[in-house]
Amino acid sequence: LQHLFLLAWLWTCSATTAFLSGDGRNLWPVVLPRGPSLAASTTSSSFEPSSPIPSPTSTRRTGTKHPNEVRGDNRYGSENNSTIPSPQEVADAVGVKPTNPKATAKTWQRAWRLHKRMLPVLHAFDRNKPPDSSLSLAVLWWKALSGNDASSPASDGGLSYDLLPRATRKIVSRTVRQFYPRLHHANVEIRTAYLDRAITKVVDTARKSDASTRIRLILLGGGYDVRSIKLKERGLIDEAVELDLPQVVEAKHRLLTNRLLKRRRKLTEADLPDMMPIDLNKIDDVRRSLDEIVTQGNESEWKQWHNIFVFEGVMIYLDEGIPSELLR
Repeated sequence: LQHLFLLAWLWTCSATTAFLSGDGRNLWPVVLPRGPSLAASTTSSSFEPSSPIPSPTSTRRTGTKHPNEVRGDNRYGSENNSTIPSPQEVADAVGVKPTNPKATAKTWQRAWRLHKRMLPVLHAFDRNKPPDSSLSLAVLWWKALSGNDASSPASDGGLSYDLLPRATRKIVSRTVRQFYPRLHHANVEIRTAYLDRAITKVVDTARKSDASTRIRLILLGGGYDVRSIKLKERGLIDEAVELDLPQVVEAKHRLLTNRLLKRRRKLTEADLPDMMPIDLNKIDDVRRSLDEIVTQGNESEWKQWHNIFVFEGVMIYLDEGIPSELLR
């Protein structure tokens, strides 16, 4: 049954790819900082393509909307005298292919709806099915596409791929991934490449100052991301701690132990991040947890560590005022 399902899904994928590759113009649902930065954090805008789109014939003051305008059209990029880069400029800066410039608003909406409908099908036979908390499961599939692309700076060597169900994960394999149109997963790829580069710059700066410095990566809202494992494999960090909701932490632990460690025999428990269940909306609990992390041991020991805090696509899901409190 699984193999019959897979064949049917592969055919659907081919039809969907052709269906999504329509004529039109590009949308830009993610805004990233312009210029060099050592800050290893970003807050992405929602990927929901139904967000209001201003009319190309209206001014910003009127608030008039038009469904066919490209998001941010005639506003972003150096050619529009804006400090916010265009999609093409950001993609060029991080060495990633840009989103599909011919995709219409309707194409983005169709793709979004397809993602939501297919997730339950993709995990229909999954004994370790994780919850899709704040799109974390959808993002795992999107990251598996770029993770399987050896030419992408966001490549993870198939780590994300190895967290997915055995039968259905083949739709994002190295062979199939090249046929997907550059839509939502391309935005996530750009974001991933940007953050990986920013973290690398922070690590290089810290170790140039003191070669004995130890690097600790602290991910707030890590979801099912494999960045901590990837960077530890590459020797960029010495330790990683992830904070997320209890149900996400429990689900990720199952994925790491029941799938990743079994599929990658060279990995051990020591290569995995420490995971702490927590609600980021509870500021006092977060503060206590972070204090425990960064002040382990005596003062001479914890001063050897350089801590990097990463927020990726999480702040938009927090209660009002919480993101500012977390940054403080």
